[in-house]
Amino acid sequence: MSTLSIFTCVLGEPAVLQNTANSIRPWLSNNINWIIKFSGPANKGYVDSLSGDNIKIYQESDTSLYYGLNQCLNKCETDYYMVLGAGDTLLHDGMAIINKGLSENTLTDSIYHAPLLLEIGNYIFTPEPNNLRATMSCPHPSSILKVKNSIAIGGFDLSYKIASDYDHLSRYSIAYGYGLVLKIPPPVSYMGGGISEVRALESYLEALLVRQRVWKTPDLRIFGDLLKYTATTISDTIAQNTR
Repeated sequence: MSTLSIFTCVLGEPAVLQNTANSIRPWLSNNINWIIKFSGPANKGYVDSLSGDNIKIYQESDTSLYYGLNQCLNKCETDYYMVLGAGDTLLHDGMAIINKGLSENTLTDSIYHAPLLLEIGNYIFTPEPNNLRATMSCPHPSSILKVKNSIAIGGFDLSYKIASDYDHLSRYSIAYGYGLVLKIPPPVSYMGGGISEVRALESYLEALLVRQRVWKTPDLRIFGDLLKYTATTISDTIAQNTR
């Protein structure tokens, strides 16, 4: 039997976390547990509403989401982990297949990538790990990684505020291989509206840094991609505001 932890790092007391809890509780067992990491003290009633068997709750200060994820890694005792944000939910059909694989011990690879349902637009993001060199081509919430491997490569790099998940998946893939793509229904529905969307330009710039630092992408290619990105944005803005 393989085991899995679901990490959720929480800032404040978001009401949408109850949606995440309701979707996770049916799957909690000896195979699967949920680690909830609050960035600081939270109201006792709110915390108690999330408590239950196979749920571990921690309230510790941190400086970012990725600091919190590193704290989760250091507390985790399972073989694998995945990351859900507050408001993200597990979907039955895909999660049932993952749970079966855990129970029958058929999930043994270094990393698995599953499709992700993007709630905004009702779009399915299909992972393409072989394209990580060029972009964040694997959805982080539906990627399943080995805990010991993530710790061995130093966890999440805190120098990034937005793209540390891309950096981590990239370094992980270089160290342990791209893993396997699970051709299953999406096990996770992603709510959206996170920092990578709100601060899209900063996210893009950090991703370029990952490509340069981790994948050794030549400067000329970085300049070319940045030129294309900015030219398209400027061109679209001109077209929308002129006749």
